Amino acid sequence: METGFPLVMLALPPVAALVALLTRRWRRVTAGVGLAAVALLTPLLWLAAPGEGLFADNTLTVYGRELELTPFLRALFLFIYPALGALFVLQWFRPAGRLLAPAALAVLSPLAVALMIDPPALGAAFIVAAAAVVAPALYAGRFANTAATWRYFLMTALALAPALVAGWFPAGQAIAWGSLLLATLLLLGGFPFHIWMSGLARRAPMGAAALVLGLVQMGVAVFVLTMLDAAPAARASAEFQTALRWSAALTALLAAFQMSRAANWRELAAGALLLDAGFLLAAALAPGAAGLSIALAALAARYVSLLLLALGLRWPGGGGAGLQTRSYGWSGDGGRGGFQTRPYGAAFLRLALLVYGCLSLIGAPLTPGFGGRWAQLAALAAAPGGVAVWPAALLALALGWATLSAVRAAFYPGPLPAPAALPSGRGERALALLMLAVAALLGLLPNALLGYATRLVGTF
Repeated sequence: METGFPLVMLALPPVAALVALLTRRWRRVTAGVGLAAVALLTPLLWLAAPGEGLFADNTLTVYGRELELTPFLRALFLFIYPALGALFVLQWFRPAGRLLAPAALAVLSPLAVALMIDPPALGAAFIVAAAAVVAPALYAGRFANTAATWRYFLMTALALAPALVAGWFPAGQAIAWGSLLLATLLLLGGFPFHIWMSGLARRAPMGAAALVLGLVQMGVAVFVLTMLDAAPAARASAEFQTALRWSAALTALLAAFQMSRAANWRELAAGALLLDAGFLLAAALAPGAAGLSIALAALAARYVSLLLLALGLRWPGGGGAGLQTRSYGWSGDGGRGGFQTRPYGAAFLRLALLVYGCLSLIGAPLTPGFGGRWAQLAALAAAPGGVAVWPAALLALALGWATLSAVRAAFYPGPLPAPAALPSGRGERALALLMLAVAALLGLLPNALLGYATRLVGTF
């Protein structure tokens, strides 16, 4: 076995995950282990420049299969590692599940293998392994989460067969584009396979959802788009393009309908996340660097939005000791019911986190999701030789409908039973202000995430 820096990426995260698992009873110790691990991995990866620096060898050969750390994958994980650190900071201040940190560290290895292995089709098996690793964090010891977690793993496993089949047939054959379409919809959560996405958004702890549907989904999207780039004729077929556009439109419409029927903030956030999943299918229509840029920018914005929602949904139900409140709003206690109060002080931060997080998932202006959303809409509307009028119209309708539902939720909520009041600390309030400030800055610079993704993909 020839060794190289990929061995560090494969070996160090499981060791850190084992330490985090042994210390899972102490939340801040576990979060500290996660922060230490990403703080070590990030500079080591920074030094692993191909042909130079401390780690010049960026290949690893195992049983005749070569794992290569390309400049693009190096740049991608230089984003994933620090971004994962933000999730550990969130866990430091607010409980996010005992198994979140071990799962987040352990999944880094199969995710890296899935993107580095040659031939790329074999990466599908490691995508399934990554889904198995994060399943305990999604389940979180709650019986209500069982069905959603199982559907997520089952749909990911089912995508293995069409992903492998697509590489066995010429790209012009129907079975090739059909297999690619099936694998894309299964892995990205498009209609009619949206049930796993909808289930996780409703049931999984929001911190685990940020990990799986944000950072892990980045690796999944890169795998899917690499697979599609290997079969350009299948991707360019009229049948593939039409089916993908209509799947995106139906997913977005269903999400907007769910948001209009939402009974609490968790259900509203679940609908917004499903809407974002529908628009993510746009990346599968654009070849090469264009599709990767759209996908990575959208998923980075999704991750920021989910972090805001993770903190907002876990915020104390009351406004804190001595806070003046009046009846006003929806529950922010993770979807179990509760009574929101008119926003003063800490309660205003909670409402801001929830509203801004949902609007960002929708892609409203002045939010981090705005730039990526309109790039996706342009890709979905631009059919070969013209404009896909009906899918584009339905997508625009879904955006407007979802936005109205989010605004209505903020200003005209219904009363629910009051939860137990728990005070929020100064550190948690400072974290909320910092997260909102970063998100607002990204919203004021709508091309920031898209430009960063374009530069990252420039190494592809």
